[in-house]
Amino acid sequence: MSDGHPLGKDGDVGITISVAGDLFATDLLDENGAPAGPRQTPFQSDVLLVIEEDSEVGHGAFVQVHIEPPEALALGPALDPAGEGAFDEDGVLPTCDVVDGAYRCRGNAEGLARFSVTSLGDYSGPAKIVVSWANETEEALMEISPAGLPIEATNFQLIGVSDDDKIPASFLRLQCTTDAVPDDLGDKWPAGGIRNRKIYARATPPPGAPGVLHNAPVIVETLSTEAGLSLTEDCSVRSSRLRLLLDTDGESPEIWVCFSDKGGPIGLALSSGAKPANAAITLNVIAEPRLLRVQVIDGQDLLEATQINEEVFEVTAYDVEFEPIPELDLDVSLEQETEILELTEASIELGDSPAVVDAIPRAPGTSQLAVTPGLLSEPRCLSGVVTVVAKP
Repeated sequence: MSDGHPLGKDGDVGITISVAGDLFATDLLDENGAPAGPRQTPFQSDVLLVIEEDSEVGHGAFVQVHIEPPEALALGPALDPAGEGAFDEDGVLPTCDVVDGAYRCRGNAEGLARFSVTSLGDYSGPAKIVVSWANETEEALMEISPAGLPIEATNFQLIGVSDDDKIPASFLRLQCTTDAVPDDLGDKWPAGGIRNRKIYARATPPPGAPGVLHNAPVIVETLSTEAGLSLTEDCSVRSSRLRLLLDTDGESPEIWVCFSDKGGPIGLALSSGAKPANAAITLNVIAEPRLLRVQVIDGQDLLEATQINEEVFEVTAYDVEFEPIPELDLDVSLEQETEILELTEASIELGDSPAVVDAIPRAPGTSQLAVTPGLLSEPRCLSGVVTVVAKP
């Protein structure tokens, strides 16, 4: 920096900040405490000083600059080298630089000096640019917002799911039994067969600030151990929390919310920066049936032909942890298309206890109950054989 002289007590300094509005902090630091990954803009701004000395251009007069608190902003060279005040009167040296351990700005031939301020950490809150000379100070206040959506952003939501959505069972791993229950029904996170929904986050920027959402971080979280978030559709790698960056249109990359075969109410939460967290979305994930037991009630495997309705079969569905599954719709029919047995209903809904299926023994012969998931033809689970004999 060229030689100069300290601005005297009769001097004055005007401060102009190039960026209108807040700067953004970072929410992601590397092992050295420096910002990691793409930054949400603006996170830095040029600052122009207009230095006057006794109401004249302060050519050669220098002032000191510091930040309060010091961790809020870093001082540096002008971002716009073509901007007024970036270089001295010879167009060679910057007008602002570190001199003798302090940041100093010297007025050029127009009395102008330019430097930059940059948010380099996760500090958010007020920050002051303080210019001092001859026991005088001039201050400019800046606000550093947390990385993420500003409060004025709207339409902040998850796309691909909505509150009270029902995630149906796939029935791909359903086994059948007429009596015995196996010792193990497998992993509740079956490799290659995890149910999922593709989702992404979206927001609308505040009026007049269309670019403020670019690289804004948003946090998607699951509120249940029976759900996870994944960057791939196979859900092989899952976490309970993902940090995503919005693009220039205010949309995040697509991710997948993954559901275990245990199911249950699954909550999803969305938050970002200064924007209050949205109310959690709750999904109703139906437990994946792993075992369907279709039994003949004890003593009902041999019936006399009558016209009387009798309780003949019991049906129970179990999840991966051998818990009965309630609120499951099943279709029932007879394997033999004869008049041996007549069912009194074509479908049943499982409750907290086994569902009982009534039948009327019409004529001698044998028959079996067939049970399938509602509106599906497979898998088809059969009961044991019921024999109807003629009434003596």
